[in-house]
Amino acid sequence: MMPKDVANDELLDYTRTLEFLAHHMLAPGCQVRLRPQQFEVLKAYLSHLQNMGDAVNFQLEMCVDHNPGYSVSWDNDGSRHEDDLVDTIMEDLVQNLGFYGASIKNEGHLIDLADIDARIADIRARVAAKHNI
Repeated sequence: MMPKDVANDELLDYTRTLEFLAHHMLAPGCQVRLRPQQFEVLKAYLSHLQNMGDAVNFQLEMCVDHNPGYSVSWDNDGSRHEDDLVDTIMEDLVQNLGFYGASIKNEGHLIDLADIDARIADIRARVAAKHNI
């Protein structure tokens, strides 16, 4: 939900909000600074990572839109398959979070929330096939 009276393109610090919603998925000192629409996308991706279970030990370290530029980092300690799956999901998030930067293939592209589940299902299938699972 977007805070009342906030412009759709204003960067906001969502660190405390995410601490409340998903504290177990945040590394100490994690910072989250995004536009409201970006934050909704981040939450959707994190929900998929949470559904992988505690063994993955995922920790978001940072997710900041510098506009232009961005900083995103994470850590995880699962099996080789789980690590590959988390990394692929997070790389997809970075490419689809509306960032601008040299490593972004389609700068400014923010994925539609309705498209995320299908993208994650496709990623899961590709990574499973890569690991012969």
